Amino acid sequence: MQEGIIAAKAGQLEQARFRLLDVVEQDQTNEAAWFWLYQVFDRRDDKRLCLENLIIINPQNQWAQEELLNYVSPPAAQAASHQQAAGGRQAHSKVLPSKQARDTGRSSRASRPIALKLVVAFWLGISVIFTVGGIVAAGEWLISSARTRTFPYYLTGFQIVELLVAIIFVLAGLMGVYIAILLFSRSMAGFYGSVILALGLLLVGPFISLIVDPPNYPTMICTGGISGMIVLLTLASQPGFADT
Repeated sequence: MQEGIIAAKAGQLEQARFRLLDVVEQDQTNEAAWFWLYQVFDRRDDKRLCLENLIIINPQNQWAQEELLNYVSPPAAQAASHQQAAGGRQAHSKVLPSKQARDTGRSSRASRPIALKLVVAFWLGISVIFTVGGIVAAGEWLISSARTRTFPYYLTGFQIVELLVAIIFVLAGLMGVYIAILLFSRSMAGFYGSVILALGLLLVGPFISLIVDPPNYPTMICTGGISGMIVLLTLASQPGFADT
């Protein structure tokens, strides 16, 4: 419950809902948990449910009774008032099972922001390009190196650099796939990984485009622009992540 309250105070409403729903699943009479769920829920029906449970748990909760008037019609408000006045023992059996509340929370978690979907698609696409490029480069390196009489006992500096480049491409592709999986599962590790890797591409891509002879300015603009866009989209998709 403390994690849920901290998340609620920090404005991380989705994470707070997820944590607090765990609490009421284990203890449906936890008044504090229902109070904080009321604070972090968005839907009107969910807020009304929290207030009704607060009144059922504690019929003397004057604040919840007054708040409930904003979520029900006047006749229903009168009925609710009479029901809570009838006694808490009978009402306790009517506490709504938290499974329904959890289903509501899951439905809100099911939708992924469009920015998050775009970032996942980008990393999957770039991973395929990197992996295939690295495998092709490694194959070409192996064929060209096999033609030399000194291979595999001796490698020139240029051959070593070519091999390292091919390995880096393959590793970058695998890393991109891993980040895409983390992003799809909405893990914060994927969020940070996407930002860091995109910033790395933002620095390395334009730099390589400038040092080649002659400088490739169109490639510099494309790599810099796309990498910067991915950083912005990743930051924009942060509300869709869970702290896992």
